[in-house]
Amino acid sequence: MSCAVEVRNLSYTVDGRQILRDISFSAEKGTFLAVIGPNGAGKSTLLKCAGGLVRYSSGHVLIDGCDMVKMRERERARKIAWMHQSGTDLLTFTVRHFAAMSRYPWQHVLSGGADDNCREVNDALVLAGAADFAERRINTLSGGERQRALLAAALAQGTDILFLDEPASFLDYKQQVEMVSLVENINKSGKTIVMVTHDINHALHSAREILAVKNGSVAWHGYADDLLKSSALSDIYETEFKFFEKSEGCRQYAVPLGFVK
Repeated sequence: MSCAVEVRNLSYTVDGRQILRDISFSAEKGTFLAVIGPNGAGKSTLLKCAGGLVRYSSGHVLIDGCDMVKMRERERARKIAWMHQSGTDLLTFTVRHFAAMSRYPWQHVLSGGADDNCREVNDALVLAGAADFAERRINTLSGGERQRALLAAALAQGTDILFLDEPASFLDYKQQVEMVSLVENINKSGKTIVMVTHDINHALHSAREILAVKNGSVAWHGYADDLLKSSALSDIYETEFKFFEKSEGCRQYAVPLGFVK
């Protein structure tokens, strides 16, 4: 199977401080790769470098085999769609219009702007569970609804690769379950998912592969099922974990030992 995203020896330095150092990994087409690690490890920065939002200092990023540096912005936007953590507090667009705006990579310069009712927008609103509040303004929505609006916009962009930066952050437990389920279903439809998450169990539950980053370097990379078979998790987070499973054959989940009484 060919690679959707391939990162080779990527490093990123800003103001003389090396944030990322010599990172290499790949994500095959249709896979679900979760990026985990402690706070400040460089997870979101890695995603931004791999997605072309931040210019890395050295190394190479290939998207569908094409060098990221040689791709024009519109070409890159036809390959990768983003769902960011925040930045919607001041947006007064309706959810529908915001999703339609993400169609810009496919629109002709003289097309006259976003088509709010195109098939791709309508399908994205339904798939993201945002159709019921599509006519509301984003800055009037709850946190969970805003996350769905962002997901709808990413889907409407019509790419085969989605980069998700902590899509379930700041959501209550019900909304977390719903968001994780949505992302899993999107992956099952054939989309490649690269997702940063601070929640180990979201990664273990959903992802096929996990990339762990610590101090700007790769600390572990492999299949999700294999992470708990190693001692890597305790090394990555510098705390001990206890592992549980709901029933035989189900994936285990991890709880810091300090929370287990």
